[in-house]
Amino acid sequence: MANQRLTTGALLRYIRGSTTEKAILQVVGIKSIESKTDDPSNASKRYRLMLSDGKSTFSSCMLGTQMNKLIETESLKENSIVRIDRVMVNSIDKQNGRVMLMLYELEVLQSDSERIGDPVALPLTDIINNNGASTNRLETTNNNQAPTAAPAPAAAPSTTNVIRQGSKALPTLDDRKKPNGDNRFAGKGGNSIDKERIINIDTLNPYMNKWTIKARVSNKGAIRTYENARGPGKLFSCDLVDQSGEIRATAFNAECDKFHSMLEIGEVYYIAKASLKAANRQFNTTNNDYEMTFNHDTIIEACDAGEGENIPQVQFNFIPISEIANRSANSTCDVIGVVKSTSDMQTIVSRASQKEFNKREILLVDEKASISVTLWGQQAEEFDGSSNQVLAFKGIKIGDFNGRTLSCMNSTLIRQDPTETPRTVELRVWFDNEGKSIDLPDLSKGADVGSRQTPIKTLSQIISEGLGLGDKPDYISVKAMTTLIKKDTAVYMMCPEERCGKKVVDENNGSYRCEKCNKTYSNFKWAYMVSAEISDSTGSQWITVFRNEAEALLGVTADEFGNHKLNQSESIIEDIVRKAMNHERIFKLRAKADQYNDERRIRFTCVSVADIDWPSHGRRLIDEIKQMEPTQN
Repeated sequence: MANQRLTTGALLRYIRGSTTEKAILQVVGIKSIESKTDDPSNASKRYRLMLSDGKSTFSSCMLGTQMNKLIETESLKENSIVRIDRVMVNSIDKQNGRVMLMLYELEVLQSDSERIGDPVALPLTDIINNNGASTNRLETTNNNQAPTAAPAPAAAPSTTNVIRQGSKALPTLDDRKKPNGDNRFAGKGGNSIDKERIINIDTLNPYMNKWTIKARVSNKGAIRTYENARGPGKLFSCDLVDQSGEIRATAFNAECDKFHSMLEIGEVYYIAKASLKAANRQFNTTNNDYEMTFNHDTIIEACDAGEGENIPQVQFNFIPISEIANRSANSTCDVIGVVKSTSDMQTIVSRASQKEFNKREILLVDEKASISVTLWGQQAEEFDGSSNQVLAFKGIKIGDFNGRTLSCMNSTLIRQDPTETPRTVELRVWFDNEGKSIDLPDLSKGADVGSRQTPIKTLSQIISEGLGLGDKPDYISVKAMTTLIKKDTAVYMMCPEERCGKKVVDENNGSYRCEKCNKTYSNFKWAYMVSAEISDSTGSQWITVFRNEAEALLGVTADEFGNHKLNQSESIIEDIVRKAMNHERIFKLRAKADQYNDERRIRFTCVSVADIDWPSHGRRLIDEIKQMEPTQN
């Protein structure tokens, strides 16, 4: 493959602030750097690159940790050609040429290449002289004007520790610490916060020294006290969120007193000049490699009303309840489900402190599993689970007593019927339609339904072995193809209310009535409830497919299918159904007997559908054949 053409001069343009250019560069050196933390288990590896634009090289280029896998998989190595898609300049000490390029997004265009050109290290004078381009423009402008007097010689360095850029004098840190310069709590309209330098939370790292974020406080803990070798102290932590991600911030002692009352949950603030370090996973459950500490120089300023409308209230990273079986005890997770049942409040006495604590147990369910969740203190006292609400938990602790359980901590955030995620509506629809009447594997009783492999059976084996006839449902996988789909009833009109999910009746006058809500609406939502026949070489079976599984089977959303139905686009619907049939897939089924018209029958619900992993399937067949071979005496 021919070598790519490098973007000559791009490195110097980046350093001078022109960071929008998507330059083609070559990696001519890679150095591994271990971040130093107090806890060695939390040490994270980083890579510093030396880049070449064919003319110059620059060695202070820090690769974002999210791209470490490119080096670890050897996609990115010495002499690789890359395109820089997102870069930021971090001026550590511009006067002495200490500048770093932070590489947040790049694409490897050519993994293996020969060295291009004979580049030399970028001169230090070019790095320091950031105004070279503007100086040249000034000389060009004045070519046709009368010559002016030669500039006066530069004055000797002053003793006031002022850094000079052109004609501007910028105060240093020493100046800002003077009484008249202490504007950490300047009111709105002051120049203490650089609102032109706002960056995303997901780009923050300890190598940056000038930044401002605009973030919402999604959670705030109470003030806690501690005591160590240096004496007693106090602290509080809060979680900050913007469109890109989240980060945990902590304030100690004097900053704890000043900022705890200032920061309010749900409000948006400008924040600058805080310290950044690697996250301590023992206490930090946010989805960020770093954490923030408020210090003496930290500036926090409230945003005006309406400024943060596009910033989410909270960032969730949900996992299915079934996945909790695969997570280690004492770790934390984000989870969402429907409250199926609630216990009475209990009072227990701590063995260690002999203090009384109130607690309440709830059973949380989603489409595949259930788990016991413990609420403590005020959360337990005020909770009312009679309405089977959808609850979302952020940073809840996983326990392993008799299986898997969940327990709220002081930092756990609980949201009832959260509007930030579509899972709220999905779970509400599922629970009202079928979830409330089915038994699901309970992880708190030792059920194992994580991502474990279910046995693969033929359809005839399911019947002959009586699967689904027991007190608990059976889960099995079948290699089969779809042979029939009832397209006329594949979707239904659903109530638009977030907490309903029941069918609506078309009154043929542009309105739709929901009997459960006892309301009439001008619109509705489409939802899947597909009846399909699957077949293998031993027989056939009708199954019911809901939501995401139906979308995976048919390849279109419920809204798209419903709109085609509404527009009577029969040819398009026929084409969708035709493409979904006569292809072998792995269907994971839930089999459970229920009573229908005084007749007991097994109901099969599809809980997942996936394409066949043929290599894995072949190995399974070989293992089965080996088991059939007679044992040698």
